[in-house]
Amino acid sequence: MKLQELANSSEESSTTAFYIGLSDLMVLLLVFFLMLISMSKIDKGSFEKIRAGFTGSTKGTLVELAGQLQAIVEGQPGIPGVKVHLAEDGVRLDLDTGALFDSGSAKLKPNAIDPLAPILQIIRDTAYTIDVEGHTDDAPMHRIFKIDGVPNVENNWSLSGRRASSVINVLLEDGFQGDRLRIVGYADTRPIQNVADKQDAELEAARAQNRRVSLLIK
Repeated sequence: MKLQELANSSEESSTTAFYIGLSDLMVLLLVFFLMLISMSKIDKGSFEKIRAGFTGSTKGTLVELAGQLQAIVEGQPGIPGVKVHLAEDGVRLDLDTGALFDSGSAKLKPNAIDPLAPILQIIRDTAYTIDVEGHTDDAPMHRIFKIDGVPNVENNWSLSGRRASSVINVLLEDGFQGDRLRIVGYADTRPIQNVADKQDAELEAARAQNRRVSLLIK
């Protein structure tokens, strides 16, 4: 009788252990699928931050790329007029348009892109895509110019797009694949600095920061 009770107890223990193991497995699978769903709804920059946190390694991620670019931009001799940071949607490089273009112009100044060569080489050797974004300030702009004798209207929207296009043409000449590049013109809709209630020198300083071309690597 005691042997039978011992056998039944052993069988119950095995059954209990099996269901506990199965329950743990189901919980892990549920967590895994929830992570997949959540990752499908977040930007790549945020995802790679999370991945780096889990794995303890930033190798081959946007986190590593942001660090590499920042070290060049902020090191010696450095690259003035460039800001790098890891945003939720990718690595963002903000380029001061004052160093690239004359006021109201979409034609790049001679050799304006040359100082960016070290960081462009690193970006070119990755597999990431790049949005080249044009941004203007909020000062109203409206003028008419001619291309091949055809009148064209220039405003902040067209200027931001044409400046982004000018930068993309340089990237193409530098060996970037066209299917990795996208032109985006935002005009004054995405300012870095709020210009409300600002006047004179403070207003111009804020507007100067808002005038930029951004490379979003994602």
